[in-house]
Amino acid sequence: MNLVLINQEESTHGIPMDDPRAVHLTQTVGLQPGKTFVVGIKNAFRGLATIQKISEHLIFTVEWEKEKQARLPLELLVGLPRPQTAKKILYDAASLGVKKIIFFVSEKGDPGYLSSSLWKNNEWGDFLLRGTEQACSCLVPDVVHVPNIEEGIKLLYPQSWRVALDPYIAKESLKTKLGNFSFGTLAIGPERGWSNDERSVLKTNGFNFYHLGDRILRVETACTAGSVLMLSELNAWQPHRNLIS
Repeated sequence: MNLVLINQEESTHGIPMDDPRAVHLTQTVGLQPGKTFVVGIKNAFRGLATIQKISEHLIFTVEWEKEKQARLPLELLVGLPRPQTAKKILYDAASLGVKKIIFFVSEKGDPGYLSSSLWKNNEWGDFLLRGTEQACSCLVPDVVHVPNIEEGIKLLYPQSWRVALDPYIAKESLKTKLGNFSFGTLAIGPERGWSNDERSVLKTNGFNFYHLGDRILRVETACTAGSVLMLSELNAWQPHRNLIS
C-alpha cells in the first residue's frame, strides 16, 4: 500500500500493534522510529507520518497536506457482474479515482450475485479501501446498489456527458464528447450485454453509444478503458504534487 487509511483518533493515539496496518509497517516494511509513511483520513486530508515510538501502539506525528486531493469528475453505472468481476471493478475504480459506482440488477444479469458474501458480509468495502490506499489517496468512491437501471439513472449527476459502451450497436469509437461538459457518466452493461429495453432507457436519458474497437472486452476492462478515455476528454488529469509542500 502507498497510503495507510486511519481515523482521527488514531492520528493522535496511534495504531495498536496487533492491527494488520501496524504489522505491515513494522514487520513487512520494517519501519522504525524516525521513519516516515503516508497516512490519510477517509475523504479528508492526507499527511506524512513520522514514527515516534513503537510499544503497545505505533505512535506517530503527522504533517497534514494544505489542500485536499481533488475528486475526479466521473461516475460509473454498471450492470451487477459476478462477484469476482465486481472485486476488480471496485479496486480499480477506487485506484483510478472514480467518484461514484452505481451497480444495478440488469435484465440479462443474475440477481443472485447480490447474495454472495462480497455484498452480504460487506467484503466489498475492503476492495474499495485497498484500491484507494494503493493510489496514495484517501478519497473513497461512493457505492450504491439499485434493483434496475431506471432507479440507477435517478441517482446520476444531472448534467453530464453520458456514455454507454455497446460494441454491438455503436457506430463511433469513444473519442469525442458532445457539448461542453465538466462531468462524465459511463454506463457498462453486464457480462451478457444490454437488453433492448435497457438500451431504450439509456437513449431516453441522454446516453450516446460508443464502442472500444472490434473486440468484446471483459466488464472490468471496459470500465477501466472507458473511464480513462472519458477522463482524458474531460481534461480531468492533474499533475502529481508532493504531499507536503
